[in-house]
Amino acid sequence: MYKLFSFLLFLPLLASAQNQFPKRHIQIFAGRSFNGTGDMRGFAYNTEYGQYFKRKCSWYAGIGGTIHDKFEGIYYTDQSGNPIDASVRATTAGFEVSNLFGYSFVRNKRNEFLIKIGPLFRYQSTSYWDLLGVFPPAGTGLSFPVVAFINLTPQRTFALGANLEMAYNYVLSKNFTIGILTELQTDTNGDTISQLLFSVGKRF
Repeated sequence: MYKLFSFLLFLPLLASAQNQFPKRHIQIFAGRSFNGTGDMRGFAYNTEYGQYFKRKCSWYAGIGGTIHDKFEGIYYTDQSGNPIDASVRATTAGFEVSNLFGYSFVRNKRNEFLIKIGPLFRYQSTSYWDLLGVFPPAGTGLSFPVVAFINLTPQRTFALGANLEMAYNYVLSKNFTIGILTELQTDTNGDTISQLLFSVGKRF
């Protein structure tokens, strides 16, 4: 009878211990990134620190960046018959910090599926043109195409934005994690960026 009473007394404590999860999570992300409608493709990276204040509720601070590029193909043959690549190339790169709140629909010892949402602050520099005109030799009388640019927006911008993420994490031994994340963000500069990232991390 005494053993049964002791077992019932400590059963809630044992159950509570079994339900304990690590409270913090550090992750590094990297993967593909698409700016706008996807015509500017590139690479994204991020480092994120997360902390759980409830079993399924969490907060994250992230620092990362993106780099995208595109080109307008312009090819012709010079007077000596040599092929010339006169393509116009542009790059857009940005650095950002984010502050996200997360909710885990599923969180157990091995699997976690969650959604995150929150604000971000982004600095961006771009050489991408707003308007581009290409005039072929037949219209100018010259032996090469003429390219004209018009820039309507500044090269460097600061913007506030919002970020929506969906992520899956799998817990390996010693609380190391691997995962996948999809992300959509927009900002006051009018940029829309979507990403597909892979992660490695550590819970503690």
